[in-house]
Amino acid sequence: MFGTTGSRIGLAAGAVTAALGLTLTTAGSAAAVTEKNGLLTNYEMGFYYNSNQAGCVFDIFYGDSNFGNDVFKGSCAGSGQSVNNNTASYHNMDYVTWNVYTGVDYSGTIGYIPAGYVGNASATFKNTISSARPQ
Repeated sequence: MFGTTGSRIGLAAGAVTAALGLTLTTAGSAAAVTEKNGLLTNYEMGFYYNSNQAGCVFDIFYGDSNFGNDVFKGSCAGSGQSVNNNTASYHNMDYVTWNVYTGVDYSGTIGYIPAGYVGNASATFKNTISSARPQ
């Protein structure tokens, strides 16, 4: 649906501006989203180390084609562990559906996580997710 980074940033900035009733003068507002810092915020997709959204969270905004290059951050269960094939639950705080894949480069079995969804990974996806991106 939103194929380019510019579209996602523009829509995120527009949504923030509309919610605050302000006039947008630059696209700088969307830059407030800081992915991969271990803090899940609006417009991000979060993958948790443990079930029931427990332990460290891996938060992404743009998508990631290879979780093998990432580790969980923070002072929490899973800190320093690879995100690849190591997520048990998720929280989609984005306004779009996210696709998750069991293989790198958006390959393997595909699953869909709707906007706003919070839950545990199914048996197919628990500790097998290797990449994800917004639809």
